[in-house]
Formats: sequence, C-alpha cells, structure tokens
Amino acid sequence: MLDLGDLPTWIAAVGTVGALIAAFIQINTERRRRHENEQRDRCERHLAQARLISAVIGQEKLIAGGQEKDEHPEGRTSVELINSSSEPVYRLVVGIVYIEGTGPHTIEEMCKIRHPQGREVRLAVTTASILPGGTYRIWIRGTGWSRIRSGRFGAEVAFTDRAGSHWIRRATGNLIEIPEEPLIYFERYGMSAPYDLQTPERIM
Repeated sequence: MLDLGDLPTWIAAVGTVGALIAAFIQINTERRRRHENEQRDRCERHLAQARLISAVIGQEKLIAGGQEKDEHPEGRTSVELINSSSEPVYRLVVGIVYIEGTGPHTIEEMCKIRHPQGREVRLAVTTASILPGGTYRIWIRGTGWSRIRSGRFGAEVAFTDRAGSHWIRRATGNLIEIPEEPLIYFERYGMSAPYDLQTPERIM
C-alpha cells in the first residue's frame, strides 16, 4: 500500500504552492499594468504640446489700383496660427492645401509641383521662426487659392515642439510625427532656401 504520509501536511503544502503561484501571477499582472500605464503616460507627455497647435485660413488682403502700398502687390492671404500651450514652438512651415478637390492635399504634394517643366510656380507656403503661446497671424503671398480648382481647402502647419519632436497638423486635423525638423523635412520635396521665417503678428 502506497504511503502518502501525513495527508494534512500534503494538503497544506499544495495550498502553499497554490498561494505562491497566485501571488506570482498577481505580481506579474500588476507589473504589466504599471508598465502599460507608464507607456501611456509617456505617450501623453510626448503629444501634450503638439495637440495644442493648429492653423486656420484667415482673411485675404487685396491690393487694388495701387491705392494701398504693400510689399505684395498681388495681394496676400492670412493664416491664423493657434498655440494653446504656454510655451512656444519653432521652425514652422505653413501652407494652404486642399481637403477636397484636385489640388495638392498636403504641403509635400504642393512642393513636388514647384518646378513643372523648368518653370517655378509660386506656392501657398511660407515659414515662421517661432510661434509663442496665443493666436497669431502670418501671411502667404497671393489670393484666391480656393478658386484655382474646385474643392474645399484649409491650412496645414509643421513645427518643432519644446521637447525637440517634429510634427505636422494636417488640414484635416490629423496630427503626425515627422523624423526631422520641418525645414529639413520639406527639402526632400523640393522646398529650398531662402525662407521667409516671418515673425507672426499677435491677434489674441
């Protein structure tokens, strides 16, 4: 007959092992949850300022009959830049793009058509050096961008945040991260110096 020893001792041993296994599983679960929370917090911190940057089309300024002196006699279109954070962003590239229609839907697409058949085309793109907190205005040369082709249009802005990360806020509202600062990034698509690097005008 098989001697199982003291049955209560066996039961107690099994219970102890089970408790250790349960404790091990709980520790691993808590550690995984903590790592997930830390990763989520890092992502939130990474996105925190970029989420607060946006751009919208502003007013057009027409220069008619030479009655008003302006450095851009063909007129200009404003883009309002909104920085709802308490710190500035840097090295901005701003463009008017098409959300719907046959025109370029991103600044990248617009830059690719800069030199069709060897002829330079003026693009609805400009640059700014810094955007402090608040609402500011910059100007893009030319007017009537929405009348070039049928479709709905909006503003797009690329920038570097306070932590040195680089972003584009699309005209559709999407926020994407890019691998390098905007001026260097858009060189790949044909945008080149000299840059305007405007100082935005505060409006709010």
